[in-house]
Amino acid sequence: MKKALALLLALVMMIGLLAGCGTTTGGGEEPTATSDTFTMAYNGVVTLNSVMTQASNDHNVLYLLQTQLVRYYDGQVECDAAESYEMSDDALTWTFHLRDGLVWSNGEALTADDFVYGTRCLLDPELGSPQASSWFMIKNAEKFANGEVGWEEVGVKALDEKTVEFTLENPLNSFDQTVACKHIYPLNQAFVETVGVNNLGSSVDTILYSGGYTMTEWVLESSITLEKNPAYWNAENQFPVQTIKLLEVEDPNTEVAMFENGEVDAIEEMAAQYYDYLSDYLYEVNGGGFMFLWMNTTGGTSDESAKVMANLNFRKALSYALDREGICQAVNSANAAATQPIDPNFPGLNGGSFVEEYPVESTPTSGDVAKAQEYLAKALEELGYTDASQLPAMNIVTWDTAEQKTLGEAITDQWKQNLGVNVQLEQYVIGTAIGKFYEKSYDIFLITWETDVKPTDLLQAMTTTGEANPGIWSDPEYDSLVAQAIAELDKEKQAELTQKAVQVFVDDTAIVPLFLEGSVHAKKEYVDGFVIGASDGFQFQNLVVNK
Repeated sequence: MKKALALLLALVMMIGLLAGCGTTTGGGEEPTATSDTFTMAYNGVVTLNSVMTQASNDHNVLYLLQTQLVRYYDGQVECDAAESYEMSDDALTWTFHLRDGLVWSNGEALTADDFVYGTRCLLDPELGSPQASSWFMIKNAEKFANGEVGWEEVGVKALDEKTVEFTLENPLNSFDQTVACKHIYPLNQAFVETVGVNNLGSSVDTILYSGGYTMTEWVLESSITLEKNPAYWNAENQFPVQTIKLLEVEDPNTEVAMFENGEVDAIEEMAAQYYDYLSDYLYEVNGGGFMFLWMNTTGGTSDESAKVMANLNFRKALSYALDREGICQAVNSANAAATQPIDPNFPGLNGGSFVEEYPVESTPTSGDVAKAQEYLAKALEELGYTDASQLPAMNIVTWDTAEQKTLGEAITDQWKQNLGVNVQLEQYVIGTAIGKFYEKSYDIFLITWETDVKPTDLLQAMTTTGEANPGIWSDPEYDSLVAQAIAELDKEKQAELTQKAVQVFVDDTAIVPLFLEGSVHAKKEYVDGFVIGASDGFQFQNLVVNK
């Protein structure tokens, strides 16, 4: 489950292909914290196992706990463990050169082998990482993940202790962006084998740290305490706050009370009903993540519901019946109604946005009830029903927050009012909900997914074997178009192929965009350098608490 991210327009406009890079410390004078502690109400984590995680909530915290070769900071690719990198002339080979003196929190040297092993764990078929498909652009990675070749055939090598080389299946001139966004965390093989990969990241003692902070306390579903890591390579210049306390607070009323009382310095995600009340403290980011309806066309809660969801006209009826603009106003006014899976912040080739320059035909954002009813009538006839009341019981599943409850109720109310279709909303704790997502034990699922850094990223995630498609939909034409677009280096041809793929995606109405998610945070006026990043992450390199 991936949540909304940030201003990807700035991200894409500012990113360039780097032969090397410096370190961002915010410019000007080095920040000095006047308070040693920063406390924030946050959304919690699912797991801190970097191999098995799938949630941006997890990566938000892992951003602080682990170094990466390169990563995003405030919309730019920044070198981290790698002090420089380069791409070969044919865009098939990328080489990352590590800094001197990298160490783990236990004092052991952190080397190129740790990044190679971290990559291997993401692809190892015996481990079953849900992130594996994100790395299939690496030579023979997919074949290794499918058990067809050995690891020695995969295009990831440690040339020496300080050099990591990636060889790709096809030319790709944006692999550095993928590495920064998709997170290859280093892993110490001896440590992982000692604690066991299934136990990795399950407690304070089952993580070996390499980032700006170490975790000193973790109370499940309650709080996490982080302490500055003096072993981090740039500890002297970054992460000035000594202690970060993350408190998992489910009730928005309690969050606001804690904020007003000074018990927390910031709130990761503000409830919409408090926007006006705390308007002087809000920090808003838009774009980077879509809320989708996953319509399970291959199974579900019953054989009868599976047949209904497999009907294209029924799926179109559900989509056309929704007034996405009204839903956004009811749930969160920072969200922007959307009916196609391309972030409108992504730039086109001629000065406008990609979606403006390469439009597709899709459902109106305000809906079309008359057309929805036409599609429903066709569906009922094809399915052998005479009335919507004869449809089998169906559910829509999501996690158990107040905002998701409001969203789910807004959707099901519109379906009932506009179509006479009853769909039962079911909410579960986030770990259980995500389990149901991957088990495909639902008829419709309501969940967000990030757009990453370029249009083809999300499209690739939605392909038949993609990271975001748990086996509920497959279209050979779509898969082929996405593969062609990714491999195409001519920007105009790539954009045209992407446009065609988007049209196929939208027409099939199996994974349906609802809105581009906006995130609204609250922070006290004495907090500076508060950045929650464009590709996720608590980017607190320059966080200062001037209490």
